[in-house]
Amino acid sequence: MSRTLTAAFVLIAASGTAAAGADSDVILYNGGPQHTGAYDTEPLGELRGLKWKFETVGEVTAPPLVYDGVVYFGDWKDHFYAVDLETGKERWRRDGVEAAAGPPTIFKGIAYWGSREGTFYALDAKTGAERWSYKTGGGVCFPPLIQDGLAYFTSHDKHFYVVDVETGELVRKVEAETGSCASPSVYDDLILISDWNGTIFAFEKALEKERWRFAADQKVYHAPAILNGVAYFGSYDHHVYAVDAETGKLSWKFDAGDKVSMDPTVRDGVVYTNTQQSHLYALDAETGEVIWDFERTGQVYSKPAIAGEVLYFGSGDHFLYALDPKTGAEKWKFEAQAMVCNPVVHDGRVFFGSGNALYVLE
Repeated sequence: MSRTLTAAFVLIAASGTAAAGADSDVILYNGGPQHTGAYDTEPLGELRGLKWKFETVGEVTAPPLVYDGVVYFGDWKDHFYAVDLETGKERWRRDGVEAAAGPPTIFKGIAYWGSREGTFYALDAKTGAERWSYKTGGGVCFPPLIQDGLAYFTSHDKHFYVVDVETGELVRKVEAETGSCASPSVYDDLILISDWNGTIFAFEKALEKERWRFAADQKVYHAPAILNGVAYFGSYDHHVYAVDAETGKLSWKFDAGDKVSMDPTVRDGVVYTNTQQSHLYALDAETGEVIWDFERTGQVYSKPAIAGEVLYFGSGDHFLYALDPKTGAEKWKFEAQAMVCNPVVHDGRVFFGSGNALYVLE
């Protein structure tokens, strides 16, 4: 069953982690609906080696989602994958979805997944069978926020969407000035979304009303990470921003000296953020002052992940790094076949994509 835009009501307006602040049985990437990048799980402190490596048809750049003994992820060659956590063997694969780069969000046994050709899918998490699909006019690159029976997601077609998770029926569609490639984050009763103009929007439930907006000078690729009432995000304008999540008022901004394409990771009063070319910064969450700076070579399109006393990030130099989050000192590193993207931590293991493969370290 497909849902088309013409049949819908339109509103025009100017590790896997159980989702705290949303429905308790929603499993969402990025550490949960606040996108903190912090995983409440056993870290991988001492590297023993590679547990398994799953070869894919296309590149794997987005973080996987780990849930109930299965690793879910997509590649850039039209495939959704579900792989056994222990063995690395394929449970199921769905083909022909045109660049399923991101992971799903899982709710009540259904995996909700976007694709670059613009279709938003609801698939049975155990079998990959389609429950319903909804067609937009542009790519849906990142997984939805699911809250109160509604799925919130963005599209390259210059709209923000809200659909019913049970039926796939459109609840609301809000027009934006440009496209968006972000998984919305949540703060109390607000839904936060970014667009390619560099604007952060805060909407009330079901996108019924805009509460505030904040404009950076250039593109913001991801929705903010939120901790203790502050929304943190990076921009192509070379800055990291901290704004009040309730009001949108600027608290501070930090000049990183380079494009910041990923949303930061935040925990324990520290903001961890990568620039595209050369630095991983640890910033004081209250002031934006630099605590430490880890320099390396290679482009970075990787959000850091933190679990226990280990901070992980991937680099274009083909290494996954594990650092001490307090000092920035290197604990260990692992070399993969290509750029390392977006690690995820689960039960003492680290999962990440590199080239045409998904790696699992233990």
